[in-house]
Amino acid sequence: MASHDAGWEAFREEFRHWMELRGMTSRALAARLNELSVDQPFDEHVVKRWRHSTSPPLEAVRHIASLLTMSDDPSGQAPYDPAFILRRMGLLAPAAPAQELLDTSLRLQELRLRLSEVRGQLSRHAARTGAGQLVQTALSYGYAAAVFPVWEGPVGYPMHVADRIDFRTPRDDIPAVEENDEMLAALVANAAVPGTRHPRFSTQPDDLAEQSHWAIQLIGRPSMRNGKAIHPAAPAIAVTASTTSAWADDVGGIIAWLLGYGFVSTREIARELTRNPIATDALRSEVHDQFVARPPSHHVWSHHSVMVPEDNPNSPWAAADGTGSPGLVHIRLVEDHRLIEWTSEWLGGQLGMSAEEALTLAETTASTVEARLHSGALAHVRRRTLLVPTPFAETSAQRWENALGAALAATRFLAELGVERTDGLDAVHDRLLRDEPDIAHSLLRWLADHECPLVNPKFSSWSNRA
Repeated sequence: MASHDAGWEAFREEFRHWMELRGMTSRALAARLNELSVDQPFDEHVVKRWRHSTSPPLEAVRHIASLLTMSDDPSGQAPYDPAFILRRMGLLAPAAPAQELLDTSLRLQELRLRLSEVRGQLSRHAARTGAGQLVQTALSYGYAAAVFPVWEGPVGYPMHVADRIDFRTPRDDIPAVEENDEMLAALVANAAVPGTRHPRFSTQPDDLAEQSHWAIQLIGRPSMRNGKAIHPAAPAIAVTASTTSAWADDVGGIIAWLLGYGFVSTREIARELTRNPIATDALRSEVHDQFVARPPSHHVWSHHSVMVPEDNPNSPWAAADGTGSPGLVHIRLVEDHRLIEWTSEWLGGQLGMSAEEALTLAETTASTVEARLHSGALAHVRRRTLLVPTPFAETSAQRWENALGAALAATRFLAELGVERTDGLDAVHDRLLRDEPDIAHSLLRWLADHECPLVNPKFSSWSNRA
């Protein structure tokens, strides 16, 4: 390639952008390159000329891209993509369109869920749960693992809501869990997320400092369809919030179970695409915008974001041009000030800002999102949107009261839109009892006790059913 052709022009454009974004000086980059296996030495004057006129050796390009952690995310938050600069220079075919990637990821998750179901049916001794599969994988690589089953729920309605897993590296020659590609793949496949909430199996400070902490949600995890019917009044449903503290995943997962729909979160889709246990906010928002424009039928999805994309003035309600699926139902969980304030310290740590800055950002986003909904251009969206106040919860029991209360409000809204229990839902719920006995008995009983229009009264605490 000649230094003046389009490929090198594209390289120089990206090179200037990423050098500025990373705050890397020409001298520092030259020094780092010289530490690597590059045939010729470089100095800062050579590197400076790469910005405007000359070009580096082609074999050095991959090292430059790696040192600057280039990706297709211009904000620099996405993981390093070694193919990005080659695509920009025209040396590789363009990446697959975003919608194609989303469709593939969704199909992959559904296939994985079906395989897991078949595996459990074929052998009673198979590891049917994510925790069991993770422990088996960990042991095969020499890690120690401890599992703490979490039973929570509203008072009087206990449910097995999650498994918390602690990994320990017992030998110096074994890499950390986060550095083992096979372990990371298993964590992504089983929808495990970093988590330090208590109680856990180990409680001693020394133990906790030496461990890698993860959690698997049993409510709010991706799930496949549990029914054949599609409800014409609600062919697809989005559950969104500003922060994770509103528990949109849990609310969305419960709604999906009740309708017999599949469930997915933008977080898990983003993790499939990046293999990154903590996917970026920008990518999750892009996934959500794609779903809004083209909702996955027979599905509920959840999404949280403390930011609104600058390139979509209608997010999270509609596509950038204001269009969206006419059948989409939107459930928005609206956090109160105390809840946002409570999560602001953690949020600030994730975003690289102070808790005060994170609080201001979250509240500004909430105001912006509400204002967009009430604009004249989104009247068609507003008619199929339910805003659910979500207060701060002092205890886990109150937290689950909030989540189930939001799901209950959503079912009443769906009933007003035309979804009926007669649409095969009794069979869906009977199967849910068989598939999720540690959850469904208390879940359906709570909903029936609170007169959920989509749940048979036979599940109530006062029913005489056998």
